[in-house]
Formats: sequence, structure tokens, C-alpha cells
Amino acid sequence: MKKIIIIILLAILLTFCGKTIEPVINPDNPTNLNAECNYLREVNLSWNYENGDEDGFRIQRKAEGEVYTIIDTIEAGIFEYTDLDVIVGTTYYYMVAAVCVECPGEWSEEEGVFVREGFLNLNFGSEPTLEVVTWNIEHFPKDFSTTVDYVTQIIRGVNADVYALQEIENNFKFDTIIEILNNVDPENTWDGYRASSAYYSINLAYIYKSNQLQIDDIYEIYQDDWYAFPRSPLVMELSFNGNDIIVINNHLKAGSDSDDEARRLDACQKLDTYISENWYNNEVLLVGDLNDDITEPENSNVFWSFINEPLEYVFTDMEIAEGPSVYWSYPSWPSHLDHILITNELFDEFSLEDSDIQVLRVDELLDGGWSEYDNNVSDHRPVGLKLAF
Repeated sequence: MKKIIIIILLAILLTFCGKTIEPVINPDNPTNLNAECNYLREVNLSWNYENGDEDGFRIQRKAEGEVYTIIDTIEAGIFEYTDLDVIVGTTYYYMVAAVCVECPGEWSEEEGVFVREGFLNLNFGSEPTLEVVTWNIEHFPKDFSTTVDYVTQIIRGVNADVYALQEIENNFKFDTIIEILNNVDPENTWDGYRASSAYYSINLAYIYKSNQLQIDDIYEIYQDDWYAFPRSPLVMELSFNGNDIIVINNHLKAGSDSDDEARRLDACQKLDTYISENWYNNEVLLVGDLNDDITEPENSNVFWSFINEPLEYVFTDMEIAEGPSVYWSYPSWPSHLDHILITNELFDEFSLEDSDIQVLRVDELLDGGWSEYDNNVSDHRPVGLKLAF
């Protein structure tokens, strides 16, 4: 009898010897946990959970070298989470577990992420000042949804009140930026306007904080003057803290031959006339990709109608244009082509300590530097003016 039992046991062992037994996968673990830190010091988590029996999810986190603590519990049916309470330069690790009555609620596998400094380091926008940014977003969106994501993050990081944009070719993606901004920014309400008259849809546009500004009107001028204005200037009339301000957004003719320069010269002379005849005693900003150098001598300077009237106009970015090329708006040439001009009604405000003018070198805050920015966003850097009142 003993021999028979031994023989049976040996047979069982021989049957299973050498076979791989598949591990049992716990169906109650959230899977595919992913953690990514954007350029706004936000860690975004996402995961999968297909059981459908959860009452919610519990999220735990630890900094490198520390122990896990539960940081939040969220509702059932939500498979993503954003952690805003993070410190720059820290690596965090995350795990997620389902919360339910009839499941063990095992933790997911661990996922780590490093928190980079990002666009908030620009520290440009502030509550009491008015910030106007001019930005040519080359062939927007040059990389579709990827570009939308970068642009949205940059707008939030810069935190300006008005963005005067050029080369906005896709209206749907333009509207998507505004929709995302309103979904992720609890402190502001965003709105926008895109013109539609430019050839090849290379249109001008505005994105702005409608809770900070009162927009009285937005409209195009010189719509029938294609020679001087291949993209009609886009005027915004706004009020900020009791100040009535005019912004004129432009994208002048590109190119370096004599006809291109003649067209830019004609445009500047007409803009000078337009401001004098329509907004003589008003606070006016003329902004945009003006496609030329403001430091050239008189005989080749298309902006001379402005520069020759120093009591009426000032290019706020003149010192940038006269300075090192590392600070210029168009690094790949390199040259400084994007400008912000103000009328004398804003001279006093521009001279205040809290006012500022910058080329916003957002590319230097990207992991891949200029190459990442140029491939995904634009070949122009934004230029921002901050005015204290």
C-alpha cells in the first residue's frame, strides 16, 4: 500500500516537473499607473481599473528616502489625479489602490517622477499690473495637440492678461486652448478672438483674461490694403482698472528684399497716421511680429516714422534689440523681430519700478532646450510688457 502511494506521488511530481505555472494576477490592482510632471510643477497621474466594483481610489505618495503616506481619496470612475502639492527638485513615488467593500484593495505598482522647475520660474504676470505679450506661434499648431499642450502651459506659466498672437492657422485648436485654460485655471476666466481674413489662414488672434479686463471691441483695420498689410492689423479696445487702452496687433510682411522692406515701411507710416488720427490722446500699444530690426540707421529703418518722434512713441524693447543676441526674440537667425511700441500716454507707467519688458525665454526651461521648443511650439519667443498703473 505504501509503495502504491509513493508511486502515485512520484507520478504527480513528474507530471508537473519542468512546467511553468502562470502567476495569478490580482484583478483588484489598478494597472498601468503613469506619473508625469508638466512644466507647471503639476504631477499628473493616470491608471487603468477594469473591475468596475470600486467605491473610489486611494492615492499614496512618498518623497525619495521617505515613507508612504495617503494624500487623497477620489470618487469611483475617475482614473486620473493631479498632485499640486509638490516641491521643485524632488523625486516622488506614487501608488494607487481601489477602495471597495468586496475587494482586497491592493496597491498598484510604484511609479516615480521628478518635479522640474518649469514655466512658473518666469514669474512675469502679477495681480496689480497689466501684461501684454506678443507671440508668433509659427503655423499654429505645428505639432497639433502637442503644440496645444505646450502653448496652454506657457500661457499659464507666463500669466499675462493679454496675448496678441500671430500665425494662428487652426481655429478649432485655438478654441481648444481657451477651453483647456478655463478647465484648469480656477482663478481666471479666459476668452479669445481669432481673425479670419488672412491668406493661407495665417491669422492674428487674442487670448485674454476676461475676468481682469473689459473688452469693448475687437476689429480689423486696413482690410483692403494687402500691399502694406498682408495680415490686417487687429485692434483691441480694452479697459483695465479704469484705464482705456488700445492694442494693435500686427504681422508685417516678411522677407529681406527691397519690396518687402518697402511694404513694411508703408505699413509703419500708415499705422503712425492711424494712431494720430484715431487715438491721439489715448494709451496705445502697437505690438507684433514686425519682421525687422528697430536699431538700423535712418536710411534703412522701416520704423523711422516712430523713432523720429521720441516725444510721441517709444519702443519698449529697444534696449533688448541693442543688447546681446541671447535675449532676442528670433534666435535661429539670430535677430530681434518682435516688438512692443507705446505712445507717450504710457511713458510714465513704463518708467515705474514694477513695469518691465522681457523676451520670455521659455525654451531655456524645457528639457530639450531650443530644439524642443522649435519642433513643438514656434521659431519665435514671446515678448512681454508689464505696466504698473
